[in-house]
Amino acid sequence: MSVKAIGLCLVVSAAAVESLAQLALKLGANGRALWVALGILFYGGEIVLYTLALHRLDVSVAFPLGSLCFVGVALLSRLVLGEKVGRVRACGVACILAGTVLIAL
Repeated sequence: MSVKAIGLCLVVSAAAVESLAQLALKLGANGRALWVALGILFYGGEIVLYTLALHRLDVSVAFPLGSLCFVGVALLSRLVLGEKVGRVRACGVACILAGTVLIAL
C-alpha cells in the first residue's frame, strides 16, 4: 500500500472516530459521565490518527478530508439517535462526499 493510501485510510479512520466522539458526547449531554469520558477518549484517538495521517499527506489534502466527520455524524445521528436527515441536509452530505472524492484523487 502506498504512503498516500495509508494516509487516506488514516484520515478516514480519524473522521470515523471523531464521529463516534460526537455521538458519545451527545449521549453524555444528559449527565451520563461515562459517555462523556468515552467521547474524550475517542477525541484522543482521533488526534493520534490524524497526526499519523499528516505525516503521510499534505495538510491541504488531509484537512478537507476531515470533513468526512460531518458525514459520519449525520449517519450516526440518524441510525443511533433517530434524528431526521431531510433532503437538504442529505444533499449537503452528498456534496461533502463528492468534494472529498475529488480532493482524494
